[in-house]
Amino acid sequence: MVTWVYDEIGCPGAILDEFCIRNLAGNTVGWVFGLSVFSLKGEHIGWFEDGVFFDIQNHVIGFVPGAKGLAPEMPPLAAEPTAPVFSKRPCAPTLRGRTARPRGQGWSAHCLASYLAFGDLPTGRGPFLRCRSGAAHAASGDLAH
Repeated sequence: MVTWVYDEIGCPGAILDEFCIRNLAGNTVGWVFGLSVFSLKGEHIGWFEDGVFFDIQNHVIGFVPGAKGLAPEMPPLAAEPTAPVFSKRPCAPTLRGRTARPRGQGWSAHCLASYLAFGDLPTGRGPFLRCRSGAAHAASGDLAH
């Protein structure tokens, strides 16, 4: 099943295709296995729980429609774009060990699409773009975990 993944302002930023995470062009950029999110190369870069994606610091980076892990103030969702043609799904890599999950709160300072695209850098930290309105949500968004 294909599901759009939205960012903090309700814009599509990725696609969840079963256990495969794709960018808006339809290319594979990561994986979801159990509660863990992995980069294309198998590095642990976050968590996926109750429809919510969390970065490696356990801050919300994105969500699917109807996510139960967000506070009631979920942003309005933009219209779904036309689905891209999906590239062939590569074989899943050997997955690296999961890191301990820190106590996080609020929205990530990183852009969903950028974070997933650069998630294969050491420890999942890379030259991520800042979200367009992250400061407003990080300051006011309470998340239910």
